[in-house]
Amino acid sequence: MNSETTLANSLVAKVQLGLPSAVAKLSAKMRFIDHIAPKLRKSGVIRPVRKMTPLSIRVSGIATAGKVIAAYGGMIYSAGAVRQDLYINEGSIYKTNLDSLVDIDEADDIDVVKKLKFIHITQMYDLLENMMNEEDLPQLVIVDTPLVLERADAPLELFHQLFSDYQTCKERIHTFWSSYKEKMYPYNPDGVRLVSISTKRFGSIFYGLSVLDGDHYILDEITKSEIHEEEDTFEKIKKVGVKKLLHGVLTRRSRTAAYEYSLLTNDNRLEPVSVRDLGLINFHFRAGMRTLPLLAEVIGKKEDWNTEMIDELASNLVSLVTIDQPQALPLPLWYADYALKPIKTGTIINYFKTQVREMVRSEEVEKVWKEEADLFEGDE
Repeated sequence: MNSETTLANSLVAKVQLGLPSAVAKLSAKMRFIDHIAPKLRKSGVIRPVRKMTPLSIRVSGIATAGKVIAAYGGMIYSAGAVRQDLYINEGSIYKTNLDSLVDIDEADDIDVVKKLKFIHITQMYDLLENMMNEEDLPQLVIVDTPLVLERADAPLELFHQLFSDYQTCKERIHTFWSSYKEKMYPYNPDGVRLVSISTKRFGSIFYGLSVLDGDHYILDEITKSEIHEEEDTFEKIKKVGVKKLLHGVLTRRSRTAAYEYSLLTNDNRLEPVSVRDLGLINFHFRAGMRTLPLLAEVIGKKEDWNTEMIDELASNLVSLVTIDQPQALPLPLWYADYALKPIKTGTIINYFKTQVREMVRSEEVEKVWKEEADLFEGDE
């Protein structure tokens, strides 16, 4: 006789049999993190960050957001970017300024995520250029988009519009750095410091430590002997997971050693090439116990930056995180992100879709074209 096994019975059996195994694996990973964390701190891979109190700084945040809805066999998207300036004196905000850009249009649904990424980066650099033409420049600009593209972002030329957006984005990045490099830190000691923060490329710092002489790409001074005392350390790190490891070893007000991404791998595929040649420095930091570890990126090479410069930048970032919550961001970026709420809710894009539908039904655009055609026919 055939016996039936319901989904409920399968779930109960899996939970009862799999729970002890899952608990054992998690416990082993947590024990390893507790064991390796002091060694990483002692070796200099994990470094403390000083919080500046009271803080005085001129800082800007540029946040981006997008919304996509299905329409007419394709997609309608809205993409916005907001720049929020905060001038802070002795811990008090005494001046603010706001600038913004919005784009709403239709698109194919082949890869709208990449299209939005290209648009966001372009908008970010447009706002940056507007800022660079002002008299009173901020000391620090924090953005939530990548500063450069990766070769993996390149779409197939078959997708004409998406490939055109990619080329436009590459050219926008190239134009900005060609025009304003001498106004940017570290090429100008008094220039604007531009930093991108995100949650990507977690754990890259551990890659070079796992191979012989792999620490040549690390900017800060570290002691590898502290980590190599035990065998198979990095094999265990791979099994634990670098993201879980970062959550465990990065404590309140700490950062990882900084490293040059272009030296991390021989296959450096950052785009555009002109900015790739400038280099890219990365490090992870964490402001509080409940905040998430974030990746910070700045343009430059090992010879352009040093430990003191990275420490000052990390101190500014940590000091601008005023609340210890999982969604916390540096203050100007948080304000800019909050201003994008109308984009995120989708209210505007749904209204746009409704208006498009009404105009299509009423044939308003076609009537205008016909009127113009009749006008020219009358002239003949």
